[in-house]
Amino acid sequence: MAKYINKLAILAMIEAVSGTLAAPTAAHAIEVSDVTLTPLEGDEASQGVIRPYFGASEKVLVTIYRKVAFSVGLAGVGVAGDLPGYEALIRACAASATNTPAPSPTAGTVFAPVTDNLQSLTIIATLDKLVYKMSGARGNCKAVIDAKGIPKWQFEFTGAFIPVEDAASMPAVNYAKFQRPLGVNKLNSTLSLDGYQAEASSFNLDFGNKVVKQDLMKVDDTDITGRESTASVTFRNTSVATKNWIEMARAGVKVPLALKHGQAVTNTVAIAAPLAQVGKPSFSDQDGIQMITIPLTLIPSSAGNDEWTITV
Repeated sequence: MAKYINKLAILAMIEAVSGTLAAPTAAHAIEVSDVTLTPLEGDEASQGVIRPYFGASEKVLVTIYRKVAFSVGLAGVGVAGDLPGYEALIRACAASATNTPAPSPTAGTVFAPVTDNLQSLTIIATLDKLVYKMSGARGNCKAVIDAKGIPKWQFEFTGAFIPVEDAASMPAVNYAKFQRPLGVNKLNSTLSLDGYQAEASSFNLDFGNKVVKQDLMKVDDTDITGRESTASVTFRNTSVATKNWIEMARAGVKVPLALKHGQAVTNTVAIAAPLAQVGKPSFSDQDGIQMITIPLTLIPSSAGNDEWTITV
């Protein structure tokens, strides 16, 4: 019987002990799109056998692991102070989540980068009753916010390989924590770079996590061993009197960046970077209008772990 590629459920839960399978339920279901599941990944070594004739030697998988990548709608919450449905995913990308519940006037969740005590996920992807489990999963996150499009978080996770299993049925799912993402346009989106309200067509944020898989004697881990967060913004070019982006890049200045997407009080996401270093600009044509793309390196302060924040 055929297996249908669009018959898919993904559950994800933070592990109490990294590398030990948690037991996610319907409440841990993730509403996803753009899914790529790599059921078996790893490094191969050839035996390199020499024979009296041409031919290949057998290869051996010397490391094995599993990967999954998917997108999640970039949106806020239904009630101020609720945790967004993607909260666990961001935490497993070397981030903390500080939640202030209602009825506080500052109710919401603030995500920020961390270096120590990194958390991991159990991810269970069920593809038409074939169950692919990963433990100890950690990964990287990107935000992609393009005009006239649906904003998305893009995640890629690496975790331990667990043999595939058959299931009698698809798991129950509950997507109540996921709000509908709003389109990127004048009504819903604003972006400020060094105080300039940019007429932007595109914004990208990359956590820049260095994700490594180690298989050693007594070691089968996925670790995050570094982070270099970056961003980029594309917008209508300005006069020199408004902003001299070329000179700012030449001087390597660090400026504040702030993006807000959404409406009302709850269905909003704000991304801020206080020390965004301006990189070398490039130009492009959009509908006959000159656009400028500014790459940004997000620099932490001397306190560390503060190069960006995401407030939901």
